[in-house]
Amino acid sequence: MNVVENICLVCKESNEPDAVLCQHCGTILEDPSVDSGTSTKRTHLPADILEGVEDWSVDEAVVPENGIAVYLDGEFSPVHIDSSEEIVIGRKSGKTAKLSENLLDLSARGGYGLGVSRRHMVILRTEQGYEVLDLGSSNGTWLNEMRLAPHKHYPLENGSHLRLGKMRMFVRYRHSK
Repeated sequence: MNVVENICLVCKESNEPDAVLCQHCGTILEDPSVDSGTSTKRTHLPADILEGVEDWSVDEAVVPENGIAVYLDGEFSPVHIDSSEEIVIGRKSGKTAKLSENLLDLSARGGYGLGVSRRHMVILRTEQGYEVLDLGSSNGTWLNEMRLAPHKHYPLENGSHLRLGKMRMFVRYRHSK
């Protein structure tokens, strides 16, 4: 099925067939909880610069001792709290999710519409804290506004900002030595 017109459900204006956001009102043009499971939505739009995110208020008490908390832009509670060695961030798909894999599934948070791949990136625990690794994602991963090269390890400092496609998040952790 070829989409000829992409009509915004909010403002009823017509957009390009592959548009992710309405060019008139900024609304996400598709149901972000619907995941075709076959591909990653290509955003082709410049992402917003991470201005003001250092002012996000969070509840530091929920950050686990010797663990990590992941917060999404605009949310004051973490979407994921973990103390394991590895967290894969992406979207769950019956074909790609391994039963043993610790996956932070962003499907219900608009991951597909914001350009998050099924296996977008991984956060790994190290002796010094944490590091991140882009898993060859379709729309890229940024760490504190620096685009990451795929399959290369980068140190993840406490309070670092991440962007997966157009989805913005940051991390807090405590690391006991």
